Amino acid sequence: MENNYKLEKEYRVPQETFREAYKSFQKKFVYPKSIIFTVLFLILAADFVYAAVKAPDNRLVYLLIVVCLAFAFREWYNPHRIYRNIMDTVNSMGEPLYRIGIADDHADISTVEEAAEEDSDEAHTGDDDEEEEKELPEETELFPEKSVINFDSGYKLLEYEKYFLLMQGKQMFYILPKEGFSEEELKIVRDTEKSSR
Repeated sequence: MENNYKLEKEYRVPQETFREAYKSFQKKFVYPKSIIFTVLFLILAADFVYAAVKAPDNRLVYLLIVVCLAFAFREWYNPHRIYRNIMDTVNSMGEPLYRIGIADDHADISTVEEAAEEDSDEAHTGDDDEEEEKELPEETELFPEKSVINFDSGYKLLEYEKYFLLMQGKQMFYILPKEGFSEEELKIVRDTEKSSR
């Protein structure tokens, strides 16, 4: 799988780019559904308000109004809460170094172990060999295995001014900034969508 890469490149995703890219993802795939459900729950709440005006003694209607308003609020608020939580996580991670490899039928994305090597150099300045042996296995577990994106019918490439979104279905996406990539390399990335047809 690793022998036929057309492109291998290391890159970082600036936090501003991540913020912009995640907002783009939400606008395309999260907000439309959220808006539809928010509006539906508000319409139901309005219908129950009308029913309450016609029959003020029906206490169930008041409960249903509150439930509909709560669901409408939840549908509106959840995307904002998720965005804030993800951005807090991204901010705490800094800007890790990633590596992408693009082959004919798939792409691999992985985290480069640059940070572990620097940390291990700092941690191993002491003379205690036993402590050194204990730390090494922990460091190797810090980095997940490569993520593989198959260029099949579930793959979609979205291009924006500063970045690409490589999507596997509508739930999983990867951000690839254009900065640092040559025109030839950008063309290889654009051609990945042709491979999925």
